[in-house]
Amino acid sequence: MSHSSGIPASPELIQIFGQAQQDNTRYIKVVIKDDQLVVEAKSDISGDFESDLDSVPSVLDKASPCYILYKRDDKSIELTGYNWIFMFYVPDIAKVREKMTYASTRANLKRELGASHFVDEIYSSKTDDFNKKGYQQHKRHQESEAPLTWDEMQRNDEREGGLFVGGGGNGMHVHGISFPVEDKALSAINDFVGKRVNYVELALDIQEEKVIFGSSSNIDINDVSSKISTTEPRFHFFRYSHNHEGDSLDSIIYVFSCPDGSNGTKSAPVRKRMLYSSSKANVEQLLTKQEVKIDLKLEINSPSEISADSIINELHPPKVEEKKAFSKPARPGQRKLIK
Repeated sequence: MSHSSGIPASPELIQIFGQAQQDNTRYIKVVIKDDQLVVEAKSDISGDFESDLDSVPSVLDKASPCYILYKRDDKSIELTGYNWIFMFYVPDIAKVREKMTYASTRANLKRELGASHFVDEIYSSKTDDFNKKGYQQHKRHQESEAPLTWDEMQRNDEREGGLFVGGGGNGMHVHGISFPVEDKALSAINDFVGKRVNYVELALDIQEEKVIFGSSSNIDINDVSSKISTTEPRFHFFRYSHNHEGDSLDSIIYVFSCPDGSNGTKSAPVRKRMLYSSSKANVEQLLTKQEVKIDLKLEINSPSEISADSIINELHPPKVEEKKAFSKPARPGQRKLIK
């Protein structure tokens, strides 16, 4: 399933796209700025639509993703406007968080502008794939492929709306992000595995794109909620040493906390929440790859969602008392059968 970032198209973009159905606009360059989809550049028609493609690479930034909304010369029978090509440029050297944000926003942009306007799509990490020669190669490739069924097209659209971080024929779809881990964070995990501490908090350095150390200590189960931030996402590991039904247990608990604005929290920015969410599985592997079994995984928004009682009930659900079957009394004069 694809995940939309929720980043909206600005009113200006919607207006300019609408006007472009009637005016001399050839293409519109769209970028994400201040959590909005905005127009960064616009170009007018100077020749036929294939010839004008040769000007597209000049507006592409070698390090930053963008979308190009490219108007063809033909109109759809069903629509009053022109047919458009949706171009998604994702350079290999762009930061991972940018690739993810643009990938998860693509479907939302098409939906807000009207997906039916777009009759073709091109994805690539290379600028030359968007010029006339690149487009012609794209069309030849399409014609050589076997036609897809409706279900196949839907699955492809879902994948492309997910975490697409590559481009062209070598593109790839990832379901998680594996950032490098700083030494201090690794040292804290080793202390946790070695039972020198029973609590470790990890975070992400968004700018440097790495997993970093937050804090570590020895705490009581009643203190776990006090470690949950109401403003910042975090990863938490807690070892709950306790006795249950005569057994001495060390239960490992992994908590991903991500404030979303509910329950008295302040919502973290969309891109930060998405990046944390996509990293949680790989952070979990810092323990599991050391053959440490995680007994309980929790995803919460606020400190109010976790307590000693909730942890204990998740680890050891109360036993439901088995209801005895109702025995229908025998009719007068009828003997009971004894088994």
